[in-house]
Amino acid sequence: MLTGNKYDEPTPLPGAADQLAWQAFTGRGDNAAFEWLYRHFIHTLLDYSYKICGEKTLAEDAVQNVFTYLLLHRRQLPLPQSIKFYLLRCVRNELLKLLRRRRRTLPARELFDAVLHLQPAAHTSALDAFLQKDQLAALQQYIQQLPARQKEVIYLRFFHGLTYAEIAVIMQIDQKSAYKTVYKALETLRQIMPGPALAWLLLLHNSPF
Repeated sequence: MLTGNKYDEPTPLPGAADQLAWQAFTGRGDNAAFEWLYRHFIHTLLDYSYKICGEKTLAEDAVQNVFTYLLLHRRQLPLPQSIKFYLLRCVRNELLKLLRRRRRTLPARELFDAVLHLQPAAHTSALDAFLQKDQLAALQQYIQQLPARQKEVIYLRFFHGLTYAEIAVIMQIDQKSAYKTVYKALETLRQIMPGPALAWLLLLHNSPF
């Protein structure tokens, strides 16, 4: 157990605490560092996993499998530029692997189309600062009509507050593609949402997160 959060010391570089903990875990097998990483990222990973599949047990299995893999292969793990997005990508890949086992007849793209959901987050999302609860629920209903990839970028951009560069890392696409996908999603929403709701789109497009 950690007696002090030694990885939270002030540092001029964002994410340096993550890097320090990762290096201690992968380089020296530091169990305290692993515990810090687990506690630091577990809620983010579970939230993302659950939003993809909408099944609590499956989401938990994917995240648990990733942390088990980290423990077993700690000496072979890379030193990613961003620990957070490395873990998000690992969880996404692991979840898709579990889903393929369940639905072997579906190719990856159709599989993802079939399982991606946007459920309300367990924690407060970035949009909560801008929309009322009923507005947010209505917006989610319209988002459900989007293709799977557009739904995912909308979630990552507006429900998780990620930048286009971060979205590109997680989805393994280039930043320009991430921007174009968000733009297409907003254009589709503009067409299917009723007139009064267009103000929500403007709020989304111009929001600072």
